[in-house]
Amino acid sequence: MLLRRITEHVKAQNWTAVALDFVIVVVGVFVGLQVQEWAQERGRRQIEASYTARLHEEVVDLQTVRAPLIEIRNRWQGSLDAVKPVLFGEVERPITDNECQAIALSYVISNPTDDLASLIELQSSGRLSLLQKESISKALRSFLLTRARARDSGAGIARSVKQLPSDYAPLIRVSSPSQIFGAPAPASFVCDRDAMRTDPSFINDYEINQANFAFHVRDNARVSDSLAELHRALDEALGVEHEEPAP
Repeated sequence: MLLRRITEHVKAQNWTAVALDFVIVVVGVFVGLQVQEWAQERGRRQIEASYTARLHEEVVDLQTVRAPLIEIRNRWQGSLDAVKPVLFGEVERPITDNECQAIALSYVISNPTDDLASLIELQSSGRLSLLQKESISKALRSFLLTRARARDSGAGIARSVKQLPSDYAPLIRVSSPSQIFGAPAPASFVCDRDAMRTDPSFINDYEINQANFAFHVRDNARVSDSLAELHRALDEALGVEHEEPAP
């Protein structure tokens, strides 16, 4: 109908009316495009809000899942550090059960889980840019970079660690069933302190494992720190407040 009106005005050489019709067309197109853009932006924000909420839930869950494994690895590192002066003859005392277990399992350096389902989904679909809040984007970039570095480091560590129970079976003997991570484990271990002290190859490999395990724990701590920063950014975006722990 509008096109017919413009044609009639042109035939009548009513240029004022033609100009008004042209303005109406332009304004109509502009408003239509603007409404479409507003609708698209509203949809994007709804999707962003959905992913932000999902990420927050998954980060909380991931931190909960990682915590026990991180704690046991930290404890093993403490035992590996504590037993060193015993192995070097600087301290005269028996090797404790916890220290013996830490020595035996010092080759276990698999990284605690660090994946987030929503993050995998966003990356695989190429929609990571949906999360436009700067604090979240920055925290996500830091987490992804830190995680990638930890994985690369873990691959290098895995090539260097020594399986001490297999390589030094006379020095580390399997004992009775025990508990690891709160679940039944195949066995605990008994360490021959005096034989360990006098075996240079064992001492060298222990040192390699102790250093690599320390790198492993450090990498895990960095991932945990970046995950905590992402958690804080998501809390801020969602207005979530956590109760302060009791003193």
